[in-house]
Amino acid sequence: MKRIDLHYCNEFPWTPLSGWAGAKSVGWVLKFTKSGQPMRPDSVSHPFLVQRKKWCLMHVHFQKVDLLFATPQELRLFLEVMGRNPLPSGPSLLEGWPFPGRPNAHWLSRLPKRAKPWKYRQAICRYLSQSPDVKCFLAFYENEPVKFEFEYVFDTCIEAYKAYQLTFSTKKDVTT
Repeated sequence: MKRIDLHYCNEFPWTPLSGWAGAKSVGWVLKFTKSGQPMRPDSVSHPFLVQRKKWCLMHVHFQKVDLLFATPQELRLFLEVMGRNPLPSGPSLLEGWPFPGRPNAHWLSRLPKRAKPWKYRQAICRYLSQSPDVKCFLAFYENEPVKFEFEYVFDTCIEAYKAYQLTFSTKKDVTT
């Protein structure tokens, strides 16, 4: 059985793919003393979550497997990975994975076994690329695309420090 339902939410609907496709809940901002010295970056609620008043959640039921997508980037990531043959696994899923073994928290490792054969993956990719409901989902985000980068908000504390160093070195080069 195949079915796609679209739901509209006031808050960002987290899905298993959200974090892997770029969604953020925490950001870092630089803080400075009155004399201009950098302080430890502050952790803040990321503006990603509040950039829209409405979000569209696409619930796909395809041959006894349920999938959720909250952004077009999640759908693109899913189609790109599921379209590969062979299906990637283990450390190849994550560049620079710091721990030995398989990344068990990755969305692909959490997919049901029946969703992994090549025949199934071909069928779901074909279905998702041709469905009019998917076109409605993509059209919802077309006029106001989802943003992942925000000025003065960094994804990690280290990125915030690097931005400060870059700004400071640029000012130094201008004055000399």
